[in-house]
Amino acid sequence: MTSIISFLKQNPQTRYIGPKTQQTINKLRKNNEIIIKPADKGGQIVIQDRFNYLLEAKRQLQNRKYYIPLQKSLQPATAEKIKDIVNTLYINKYITAKQKYYLYGPDPPRPRCFYLLPKIHKDPDSWTVPHKVPMGRPIVSDCGSESYRIADSILIF
Repeated sequence: MTSIISFLKQNPQTRYIGPKTQQTINKLRKNNEIIIKPADKGGQIVIQDRFNYLLEAKRQLQNRKYYIPLQKSLQPATAEKIKDIVNTLYINKYITAKQKYYLYGPDPPRPRCFYLLPKIHKDPDSWTVPHKVPMGRPIVSDCGSESYRIADSILIF
């Protein structure tokens, strides 16, 4: 196993992207009229019109069965609860001071981001707008939030 790892480190695979392809990619990234996301399944990349992407996002967020607008952010209260729990763990000597400060999370925490992964594998007749706007798998990114580090630590154990 060690020889395989050392071989891979000595022979890293790099993909060559020609200058014209790189220019095209950069132009697409800078275009504010489109959204580029990975597909929900299958590994494809989906380029969508921004208006249609936002149409699907609004459709989902307006579904009161799953989403409720908040009057204020829950982050400050959640961060305090996490600090209380982490302090209790530290006082009872379950964690070190270094672990305590790590588990507090970033200050200030990054707000969570909502985005969609287009479900292009579904029948286009069943899309939000048939053959035009695919449904999206909702994702709420927790990276950098007040609970990210402690949640990540729980997954390890």
